[in-house]
Amino acid sequence: MLLLLRKTGGERPRGGGCTCLLLLLLLLLEASLPLVSAKGFPDIPGDFCRNRKPSECCEDRYDDCSVPILGTLCYCDEFCLVKDADTVHDDCCPDFREVCLGERPEEKPSQDDPGQLHYSVCEKDGVRLLFGTSYKFNCNTCWCEKGGLVCEEDQCMVDEDVIEEVNFRLRQYGWRATNYSSFWGRKTKDGLLLRTGTLYPQDLSTDLHPIKLSPDVSSIPQKFDARTEPRWQGRIGGVADQGWCGASWAFSTMGVIQDRISIVAKGLANIQLSAQNLLSCAKLGQNGCDGGYIDRAWHYLRRVGVVLEECYQYESGASGKVPKCLIHGKDTSNLECEHKYQYKSEPAYRISSKEEDIQWEILTNGPVQAMMEVHSDLFMYKSGVYSYSGLAGQETASHSVKIIGWGEAALPDMEPVKYWVVSNSWGTEWGERGHFRIRRGINELGIESFIIAVRPRLANYVYGGTEADIRT
Repeated sequence: MLLLLRKTGGERPRGGGCTCLLLLLLLLLEASLPLVSAKGFPDIPGDFCRNRKPSECCEDRYDDCSVPILGTLCYCDEFCLVKDADTVHDDCCPDFREVCLGERPEEKPSQDDPGQLHYSVCEKDGVRLLFGTSYKFNCNTCWCEKGGLVCEEDQCMVDEDVIEEVNFRLRQYGWRATNYSSFWGRKTKDGLLLRTGTLYPQDLSTDLHPIKLSPDVSSIPQKFDARTEPRWQGRIGGVADQGWCGASWAFSTMGVIQDRISIVAKGLANIQLSAQNLLSCAKLGQNGCDGGYIDRAWHYLRRVGVVLEECYQYESGASGKVPKCLIHGKDTSNLECEHKYQYKSEPAYRISSKEEDIQWEILTNGPVQAMMEVHSDLFMYKSGVYSYSGLAGQETASHSVKIIGWGEAALPDMEPVKYWVVSNSWGTEWGERGHFRIRRGINELGIESFIIAVRPRLANYVYGGTEADIRT
């Protein structure tokens, strides 16, 4: 007898049944047509569901959702699937899985039948991938190919295992970690290139000798923060965001000079200078969003100067590209703003790596610039006193930041931990409202090895249409 009804193993047959005429015709044809195996039609080549009109596949259960095959019918509706959605009924068309489920045959012969194509499904972390498809797991893409799953193996900026370990051993590491959505899906190598961007000066000992200070150690407080210092109320700038451009060399330079200008200007609030001006116009030896030298940035500020942010707004953070300079020497006519004054500095000077010298300089004259090495675990920093965890690989990049203060953190049953308060350039959503604390006095990741300070050029500066005297 031909296979006339769905072989459903006790399930009810399709509604409507078969007419007597159809039964008679099929019985007459039975003697002249080959028998169809009760196992279905998996090995029959040809297009069946693919050529079915008006549509290829149907939802639910419809007797009319069928096409002729070997004197009977095969089906292209969802009733072909059994409950586990992995197996199909025996009377489904041979191309049902490919056409209706979107699967592709893997061109690999089976041991039982070398001429048969098999469907391949790969699985990772609970995600099933059909043959020939891909899926992005955090920052790495995986492909389901011949022979199984093939994945990239790059380190990601956000590593859930590192976050879990740091937070589980809070007493050991001293800081908390978190997942930042802006960093999720990004590779560590991209973060180390585009979220840092300071190149280490080549001739430190020749160009910038550390000056000798004679600090009054007894007058250095145990805790200090330039943001809350009464002498400088409202004159310390906020946190910037360099975006996806390796321009920390420009942002840390701007952060220090604009704070120090605001500190010495009588009775006026802080100003915001243009990092884009420095990034686009200080071309000598600089690599734009691929990194730059802070000593050359200070040289440009001394010789040329930069305008206010309102005159030359930052745009490289979104594009990763550096537009051409709009200023030619002293010609600022291309800028669309009212006050186009170019703010300058005196030559930058280097502070020794002694803890007391760095504190004294900040206490006396304002925030300083520092260089440090960045490991990928810093991208996950949330709060606490940071030190390198040793969990996130050995790749590093040079970064520059602004140190604005210091303090000590009390931990249960432990000696107080000394720290620096540091202003970063990764936006206010990161860390402690854009800042982080890092261990002090042990040169953690080199943060005390190269400290730069500067004095504003002694001249009259323009603030909102008025000139402000500079204290000598």
